[in-house]
Amino acid sequence: MKKISDISLKKSNKKTSKQGWDTASKIVFAVAALILVAVIIFFAVRGKKDVFVDEQGLTHIVVTDAHGEFVQDEYGNLFEKVTNANGVKSTKSYIFPDRVVNKSGKKIENAFIKLKLSGKWSDYCANDYLGMQHNGVCKDNGKPLCEVKVRYDIMADPNALYVTEKGLARGYVEKIDGFDNLKEYETEILGLKAKAISYTSNHGEGTFYYYLVEKGLALFEIRAFGYNECFTEAELIAEIEDAFELKDLGGTRPEIPSTEAPTEETSEESTSAASAK
Repeated sequence: MKKISDISLKKSNKKTSKQGWDTASKIVFAVAALILVAVIIFFAVRGKKDVFVDEQGLTHIVVTDAHGEFVQDEYGNLFEKVTNANGVKSTKSYIFPDRVVNKSGKKIENAFIKLKLSGKWSDYCANDYLGMQHNGVCKDNGKPLCEVKVRYDIMADPNALYVTEKGLARGYVEKIDGFDNLKEYETEILGLKAKAISYTSNHGEGTFYYYLVEKGLALFEIRAFGYNECFTEAELIAEIEDAFELKDLGGTRPEIPSTEAPTEETSEESTSAASAK
């Protein structure tokens, strides 16, 4: 016959084991819940980044890669997610908006250019340029503003653009009234060889710079003005290189240039493959 003390001990052991299992279960479920919440938040935040609302108020869901970067074709277009009448999902070409700005207003992007603003510079975009304007001494005491503007053109002839009034209107220097110290030279900016022009204003307070560079399918023109007491050319180039990134979409110039972008639908698998390159 079992002793009462032995029976009590077994019951106590079972109770202790059950308590231990309950504690372990609670920890496992708590960790799983935290992971689930983190995953939901990740996809919710990432989903917001994929959505555009156009000028007509229509919503477009575009494809991004694993890093949250926009997936683009060689012409700079995005891929929009669509579903046809039969419920089949696919993607089609979607023209990149003129500019996309993040919530803080410090990151601005268009089809071929990224701009990241520091505390010294503020958004200064005009027409189809992405640009920045200095916040410091360059705007004190009524002095001219230090600024940088960058724009792009696709399939253009760099020689024609630089010499004649065509495309990006390279002949603008000839129409300026009252400039001094006009120089035409070659330099390097953003790791690319650049054709360059510089000249000073009538009052000699600042210098205007113009750079023309080529990357992939796009030609970029960079127009900058630096107040002489603020920046030398080398210092201004350093500011430009810190703020701007010219996208490399991997395109190459065809023998017969065309500005027509692809519009045929692309499968999700093809888009994923493109983003992984």
